Amino acid sequence: MAINLPALPKFSKKTWIIILLIILVLAAIPGLALVRFTTSHPFFCLTCHKNQEPVERWLPSRMHPASITCTECHSQPGVFIWRHFSAGDSLLNENCLRCHPLATVPEQMTLDKVRLVKISHKVHAQRKISCLDCHRNIQHDPLNPRTNRPRMETCYHCHEAHPRTQACDFCHPINLVYPKKNP
Repeated sequence: MAINLPALPKFSKKTWIIILLIILVLAAIPGLALVRFTTSHPFFCLTCHKNQEPVERWLPSRMHPASITCTECHSQPGVFIWRHFSAGDSLLNENCLRCHPLATVPEQMTLDKVRLVKISHKVHAQRKISCLDCHRNIQHDPLNPRTNRPRMETCYHCHEAHPRTQACDFCHPINLVYPKKNP
């Protein structure tokens, strides 16, 4: 028993080419969206990384907005479909400086500019200290409580550790713990 298919409409060759191109574009859109999703969306990255210990490491950063995806830090900039990811220090540091150039970081060495900690990014950069040496937990903070900020113990990797009671005012000239006494 033969199946009778309906006859194709009689269109010009140019019309058939346009129809075929439209079909190809419509078919490619979901494919490209899938490729883009599987190479750039944090949800996809977390399908594997959320099972790694500690789980808190893969929670969103408190320092970066939600618009900062895994690829902003872990891949080369300016690529539509990422293929190469890295957690290497050189790429991460390069990406830190791409968004946060040291020239725009205000020096926090005078009391009127100090926010929480008196620090000179300029001096650290001149000594070839990587952003990650101090800010490794800016995105992934495995410690509890999660601060996504450098911790005092990180400073002690390079600087001599002092008892906290003697050294607080050196790095924290603004008293954050005890209220100021009125005369």
